[in-house]
Amino acid sequence: MLISVSEKMAPKGVEVVGIAVDFAAKVRSFVKDYKISYPVLLAGDNGIELMRAAGNGVGGLPYTVFLDRRGRIAHEKLGKLSRAEVDTQLDKMLQS
Repeated sequence: MLISVSEKMAPKGVEVVGIAVDFAAKVRSFVKDYKISYPVLLAGDNGIELMRAAGNGVGGLPYTVFLDRRGRIAHEKLGKLSRAEVDTQLDKMLQS
């Protein structure tokens, strides 16, 4: 779903970036197996702390953060994200 969002929304200036909390070899394999075309960063040992600093107090996964054009958190969600939720949030952000 995120690959599709990335491809559709890139012309509008939206960028999808994944942040992985796992070992580098596993992340590389996952990216290759699923043909992920957007950037995926490796959070390393501080990944959970990074999520907590962004507002994910429990450190659960998956965790999604939408940043506005200024890099501020515009929306966040702990748990599975639907395409409808992504589209709704991006529409709101692109209209402001």
